[in-house]
Amino acid sequence: MDIRAKDLVGVGIASLLLFPVIFFAVLLATGTAKLEVGGLSDDVKKKISGYLERHSPEQEQQDLEQSKIYEANRLLVAELEAKQREIQDEEARLELLKLEVSQNLAKINQTRDTIDKKVGESKELSDQKIEELAQVYAAMKPVEAAPILLNLDDTSIARIFKRMPDTRGQGKLMAAIGAISTKRAAAVTKILGWKDKGL
Repeated sequence: MDIRAKDLVGVGIASLLLFPVIFFAVLLATGTAKLEVGGLSDDVKKKISGYLERHSPEQEQQDLEQSKIYEANRLLVAELEAKQREIQDEEARLELLKLEVSQNLAKINQTRDTIDKKVGESKELSDQKIEELAQVYAAMKPVEAAPILLNLDDTSIARIFKRMPDTRGQGKLMAAIGAISTKRAAAVTKILGWKDKGL
């Protein structure tokens, strides 16, 4: 092996320079030597010593428990925030439903008013028709009017009777109806006797 002088000198210088560093590291590792940093203030030394004292096994256990508590609290806060968002969403949905119900009620009331108006118009029209029929049947002979009237229901017959102007004509017409059907004549007479029917 051919080692040059130049290489030999380089290895020697490197060994001389690295020897103190390696030697000092071995002394520190074995605990033979201690490294003290000079120039630290008493406050800094107290903080360092306090930090080292705090990291006893008991303190580490307490730190671990506090860490678990902190994590549990963090999860609880996240859960509460999620619940709060759900409640806010539900409140918004309920407000929309209230608005929709209010609008539907307004539509229902409007429809009810329209129906009531049409029913009123229908009743007026019906009353007008009954009045006209009463005049027509009053002008007819009772024997001719009776068979036609019997095709109607008893309430309609009674309403027509109520609108007929002549009570004598009513009597003759009732007699003609009785000649055809005494049962129907009795039913109409009974209805005419009821004042609360609104006829």
